[in-house]
Amino acid sequence: MVKSLGNLDYRGLKNSSELDTILITNTHTQLRELPHQLLNKTKLIIHPNSGYDHFIHEHDLWQNIPVIIGHTIRAQAVAEYSIGALFQGLQDLPQHLTWHKERTWNRTLLKGTAVWIFGHGHIGKIISDTLNALGMKVTNVDPFQENCLKSWKEGNISEARVIISAMSLNQSTRHIFNEEFFSALSDKVLFINGARGKLVDESALKSYLLSHPDSFAFLDVFEKEPFAEEWHGFPQVWKTSHIAGVEKDLDQKILNFEEMVLKDYLSLDEASFFRKYAKELLQNKWIKGVLI
Repeated sequence: MVKSLGNLDYRGLKNSSELDTILITNTHTQLRELPHQLLNKTKLIIHPNSGYDHFIHEHDLWQNIPVIIGHTIRAQAVAEYSIGALFQGLQDLPQHLTWHKERTWNRTLLKGTAVWIFGHGHIGKIISDTLNALGMKVTNVDPFQENCLKSWKEGNISEARVIISAMSLNQSTRHIFNEEFFSALSDKVLFINGARGKLVDESALKSYLLSHPDSFAFLDVFEKEPFAEEWHGFPQVWKTSHIAGVEKDLDQKILNFEEMVLKDYLSLDEASFFRKYAKELLQNKWIKGVLI
């Protein structure tokens, strides 16, 4: 794909040279482990993974290098994970092996149900738009808004039936779902986290679930992965192995994203390029020393 674009030469890190460089990274890339001369020649970093919290402590290295994040690649998949968990957790679809003469169904409709969504980026907006269309009572917590992360303290979080985590991890959001947070919830809550494991103080979540037997959690991410044995058999938690953003066409979508960014970088003027990728530019998420 890279060779087909022309004007580009694909090389591995071991074969890096003095040429101007476009660096394609992943979750495991540690910029501090790369040669300084390579970073000095790097004109663009493409990070197709939606997670970028590992860049927090490397700001001094990429602050002058445009970093384009692949938020849109996994957004639909993670949003569908969260919505699927919500349906599974709130609506147990019965099956009648024989005709059910009474034709009764003791359920509460989703319409009017209070849900708080923490995160209002690509993923959070998909979830919010979908649940609003169903008539749910949606409260969006947007970490881009100052002091918004603590809005639940002044809000009606005690009325929430569903809590969905869909935000990034940084020093201001780590353990935002802690003992203080869970103590403000009602006795029956569905908690869904397909974002980052360290957003949740797991000991606080466990204590809350054990003391509130009608509550339940869907967890795709954990503080330590693989998740610990202590989660095995935990009755109120549905666990998956960090797969919320995975789907069969993922690899091709990553390639498509990389191709699009490379083409635009080669063909657009600088102002047009940064305007098109304003929402994907990591520098625009660095606010007062924090990666939002």
